[in-house]
Amino acid sequence: MGQISARKKAATVFVALLAVVATAASGSEEASTSGGSESGVSKGLGASDASTDVSAPRIVREGEGALELVYGEVKITNNSSKRSDYFVTVAAESPDGATRIDETMVSVMGLDPGQNATEKGIFSKDVPADAVLKVLEVQRTASV
Repeated sequence: MGQISARKKAATVFVALLAVVATAASGSEEASTSGGSESGVSKGLGASDASTDVSAPRIVREGEGALELVYGEVKITNNSSKRSDYFVTVAAESPDGATRIDETMVSVMGLDPGQNATEKGIFSKDVPADAVLKVLEVQRTASV
């Protein structure tokens, strides 16, 4: 049982490290011409634009008062022909888009072609009730 727990910890650390590297590699908050899509969503280190694989972005609140947790949630559908991993960077913004409140990452590993998953990433800052969720980057890579 100790080996399984150690493997899970190692896998979690690896995924977190990969997410940090992917976010750092994306560089700017705006999509560049070479790394962006027509929608303005960056593709990060992914080989192709997968922005259409992400839909239904919304802010989810769980709990109450001081125990309230706020998440960015998206639905991810693998529209490619291969099993894929996704790293999606989302931002909570003011309704007019003028103020970025916080960012988080949503990840899905090993999503088969045609499959979908609804996942969320937690925000670390206070997110106002009128905030909206914006997808900044969708990185799709082949699963190993």
